[in-house]
Amino acid sequence: MTYTNFVKKTICNLSESMFEELKQLLLGEYISFSIIDHKDVTINILAEKVCDYFSMLEIKTGKAFDKHIESYLSDLDSIVSPHIAKTPQAKKGDKALVAVPRSRRYYEKAITVKGVKKPSLSQLIDYSRIMMCLYAAAIKNEGKPIDNFDYAAECLALASIVDALKSEEVSVVFPPSKKKRFDTKELYSDDVCTLILSILFLCSIISGKVEGETDHE
Repeated sequence: MTYTNFVKKTICNLSESMFEELKQLLLGEYISFSIIDHKDVTINILAEKVCDYFSMLEIKTGKAFDKHIESYLSDLDSIVSPHIAKTPQAKKGDKALVAVPRSRRYYEKAITVKGVKKPSLSQLIDYSRIMMCLYAAAIKNEGKPIDNFDYAAECLALASIVDALKSEEVSVVFPPSKKKRFDTKELYSDDVCTLILSILFLCSIISGKVEGETDHE
């Protein structure tokens, strides 16, 4: 997938209200304009600027856009997977089928996308919707294992999910401490790209204008 096609099918298909939310999340922090006032930034202008970002990202990192998509998939998986309830162990001699938690069924379906060499936008949207809905449930559940969750796009509170992602921490072995999971000091990096992609996918899912939202019940 090229970044131009990705931007065309995500940003350029947003509803007007969702586009305004997207501008609030991107402009000033990840995307900047030296001349144009933020209120004058149209969908086409922002789409072109985001394409410029991805173009420079490829140059700075030496990695194609598909590789940054892979990083996004892995980052989201590593954040969400610890919150998914495990399938109970069958008791010895018990022939009854073990009930797999609904959250794990969805999660295991989602991660199959990571094994696809070049996933389609539809597959990426499906993956993102499941993972983001699971993450939203984890936020509400305050870190406790998730057995069930709300799969409706309406459960995705855009700003709070983005804030939670930016606040994610990882442990440092030496000296024992914690640091932010995403290092945003370098604009053209996998970490910042993951945050930008997360915002774009969330906006597309909530807006409901991109193919790929399917019912996995």
